[in-house]
Amino acid sequence: MRSIFIRLAVVVTVLGAAAPATAEGPSPLAAERFAIGNAGAVCEAQGVRLGAARASLFDRKWALICRDVNRPVGSAYSLRTPAGVMERIAQDRAQPLDCDAATPAQGFSAGVTVSRCRERSGPLEWVVYTAPGKERTTVVEGIAAYDSALRLALASIVADHLVPGTVDIVTTGGTGSLAQARASLGEADLLIGQGYRQNNAGDFSGAEEYFRPDLVTTAVGGGDPAQLATSQHEVIVNRALQLSNMGRYQEAERVFGEARAMGLRDPIQSRLLRNFEAIDAINRGRLDEARAILARPVPELVDPVASADGSVEIDRTISNGLNAGLAASLSDAVAQETRLTSLERAAIIDAQALQLGATADRLEGKPAEALAALTRARQQIAAIRQGRVVSAARLEAQLMSEMALSNEALGRDDEALSLLRQSLALTELRYPETASVSAAKARLAAYLTRHGGPGQAMTLYREIVANTQSDKSALVGLENQLAPYFDMLVAGSSRDPALVSDMFAAAQLIERPGAARTLGQLARRLAAGDGQASELFRRESAVRRELNRLDLTLAQMQAPGATAPAAGSLAELTARRERLAVSQLELLTALSGYPAYRSLARDYMSADEMRALLAPQEAYLELVEIGDAMYAVYLSPERSAGWKVGASASEVDKLVRQLRESISVSVGGINATYPFDVDAARKLFDALMGPVSGDLANVKHLVFEPDGALMELPPNLLVAEQSGVDAYHARVKSGGDEYDFRGLAWLGRGRAISTALSPASFRDARKAPSSNAGSLYLGLGQNEPVGPLQNASLVRGVQSDEPGCQIPLAAWNRPISAEELVFASQELGTGRSALVTGAAFTDTAIASRPDLGNYRIVHFATHGLVTPPKPSCPANPALLTSFGGPGSDGLLQFGEIFDLDLDADLVILSACNTASLAGLEATQAAGVEGGGQQALDGLVRAFIGAGGRQVIASHWPAPDEYQATRRLFESFFAAPQSLGTGEALLAAQTRLMDDAETSHPFYWSGFALIGDGERPLFHGN
Repeated sequence: MRSIFIRLAVVVTVLGAAAPATAEGPSPLAAERFAIGNAGAVCEAQGVRLGAARASLFDRKWALICRDVNRPVGSAYSLRTPAGVMERIAQDRAQPLDCDAATPAQGFSAGVTVSRCRERSGPLEWVVYTAPGKERTTVVEGIAAYDSALRLALASIVADHLVPGTVDIVTTGGTGSLAQARASLGEADLLIGQGYRQNNAGDFSGAEEYFRPDLVTTAVGGGDPAQLATSQHEVIVNRALQLSNMGRYQEAERVFGEARAMGLRDPIQSRLLRNFEAIDAINRGRLDEARAILARPVPELVDPVASADGSVEIDRTISNGLNAGLAASLSDAVAQETRLTSLERAAIIDAQALQLGATADRLEGKPAEALAALTRARQQIAAIRQGRVVSAARLEAQLMSEMALSNEALGRDDEALSLLRQSLALTELRYPETASVSAAKARLAAYLTRHGGPGQAMTLYREIVANTQSDKSALVGLENQLAPYFDMLVAGSSRDPALVSDMFAAAQLIERPGAARTLGQLARRLAAGDGQASELFRRESAVRRELNRLDLTLAQMQAPGATAPAAGSLAELTARRERLAVSQLELLTALSGYPAYRSLARDYMSADEMRALLAPQEAYLELVEIGDAMYAVYLSPERSAGWKVGASASEVDKLVRQLRESISVSVGGINATYPFDVDAARKLFDALMGPVSGDLANVKHLVFEPDGALMELPPNLLVAEQSGVDAYHARVKSGGDEYDFRGLAWLGRGRAISTALSPASFRDARKAPSSNAGSLYLGLGQNEPVGPLQNASLVRGVQSDEPGCQIPLAAWNRPISAEELVFASQELGTGRSALVTGAAFTDTAIASRPDLGNYRIVHFATHGLVTPPKPSCPANPALLTSFGGPGSDGLLQFGEIFDLDLDADLVILSACNTASLAGLEATQAAGVEGGGQQALDGLVRAFIGAGGRQVIASHWPAPDEYQATRRLFESFFAAPQSLGTGEALLAAQTRLMDDAETSHPFYWSGFALIGDGERPLFHGN
């Protein structure tokens, strides 16, 4: 494995200038963890328990951990009592060291010394720094190769602020994460606590990295089996709850079953399981079941007061609020800087159970009973440490919000409004991060909308949008609270067209839970890399964390009743924040030049920017699903419009199901095609696009951003005029061919259609420079079978009736013919093309191929796997390849695709279901909602992140009958050089739709162009 030296000079070249060396961030002495340096390798100091070296309550110890290292690289101590410091530290070491005499340490103030040491039973060299002070002695020791990290940690602790600098160490370029490094500390509660903190900050996908049983097993190691069981149980129930909150109930049920099967009688874990399963039942609308779960007996606490060392630090969340329904209002976090007893923890969790029961009462129309239970829960929280448990603030805020809803139902409007305002104030004080405050503001704004305060509500909603955009985050789980805002904007847009701009801005912030999950996975993949983009991304993430911490500190310093800060400290913190904000902007500007970052960045556009981007006869149509409603925003150089779709989301879903079933369904493993449902296609067009049907007549290029069920259906097959439908029915009634669909006014006739993942992704596709690759075409496909070769199937989907979750080997025994790849290479010129087929077409060969960036068009003709064999199975979204040597699994997987180094104008996925119909957990990596729905963000986004400007992908199995797919790509590649990619695809599709045999949409409409159809198919020479 190659090694890389990370140096600041590389970063300065990218940024143009280094950030000023200023003291930023919180006090390391007061922090549970703090970053080491602000450039180079990613390292941090993580507070851990202090054993034999402790002589005072004020003594502290940190483990020094770095990404890509599976063990701590050192330790840091801050000790109040100077007597016998080195002897005490020697007793705390895992293994003894033999050290030379201490000498003055270069680069530090007088008095700081350094000793060179060696492990007595190992080959590693160590260094030990000692810095005596007036009030405390600081000692930092560790592996000599990590000297820069050790020196920066020492400097930060002595100065009691984060000292900037470069951690200049050799890294292996591996994919180890800080979560894995934390696991090596042997303290599972650190991992679990960090997972909850990620949730609390709105980084739900980031929390998943810590809620992993394998990391917990690593952390506990060969230690206490009981601790291992309770820690594993906790991460399992958190995983189950996240699945439920995303509507993936079958998977959640399976994972909850795993937790129940453990049979733990631990009082805390039993309470967590009870509460989490109750939330799952409420998510499903099973209120009686939720009550039964909450009434379930749990073990009593035998020892109500645990010792200080034996108690467990908590930072618990009841729900991450990912789903579009109730869980958003049920989420909470119980975070405590000091340690609570088991009895106190149980009391907090029981108070949460009271809240959940009260929610069920309110939903069943029993607000008085709900209010009584909520009052008891609030009293129970207040009784814990006289109400001074800072970490219970989130639960307190949620209790107030729930009490407000009960008071509203009882007609006590003044009390309800007061409680909502109190909840917002408490959230702003204790949890000033954007996600938490936005949720509290949205609840208040929704209430004001219902009670005659539209002006105040509009102001709050606009604040939510502005703050979320500024934070480059998204709104996940707030759909129900935002629906009144969209209704207000639609109602007023006819009088005030400027409100369409507000609607466009808000629509971009509504992020599907699965998409959020994909972006998180891609972010972790990028953070684990070793290139310049990864280095910049890690630095920006560190700056973002420090900004969040400073916001919390500033909010608490300025809170009513807070102790007056020391002279100048508020101004100093404010100045630090301003400098960090400037540094963050520089980093984001540099990152924007990398496609890997652009593919996962949450970037937003204004309506004016979009209109300026569009040419005459172009339009952008964005759909957004909010609860059971859908909204549309239409922008063109000539017109702006926003409306509520004339069908509910469930009605749209039903129409999409009807259309999909008339295109291609699998019956007994055989794909069948039925007469296309032209009436449903016409009805869906009218519901979605009726308000702009006249405008669309003049649009030659429509950019379509789908949501909900529409992500499963290419829009080109919608029928824009009723006359063609009537003529079709008359012809069939008189004995005509019911499979002949010529003469229909398809939306995709005479109009190129591009699909966009977001407005910013369309902008990036339009503005991205053309490929500099020297070769034109690379075709990959026709995997080598693992058994006797079978005849190629008529469609390219991989079906499986096998029980279990493994992909059957039969999938590899139906390879896709390389015929269309051979034709394309001949059409484009064999001297400028290359083919990789058969035994050479392996996942490992593709991933290690050094010349992928030399081709402008990269074309895969193979099976696409995005749907797991059954709903409860883990997913493996991938393209099927031949099996190679060691490390090969015959699949080019999502993360491996993202890591490819492409410079392609176009990536073609002539495979099955690479654009839609992913199943359940496949959608995690595919980037879409759970429930077996869409996969538009999946392999497509991975290829864009790898360096593809745009992607052509299939919505259903690519048909070989009538040689439809080959004929489509023959026409496509034969297009004149002057034609845009969208026009070339349109011309190829038109050729098929005008042939009676292939006029059914199954043959011509399945391929979607994701990107900008105006980009030329060919450029240069």
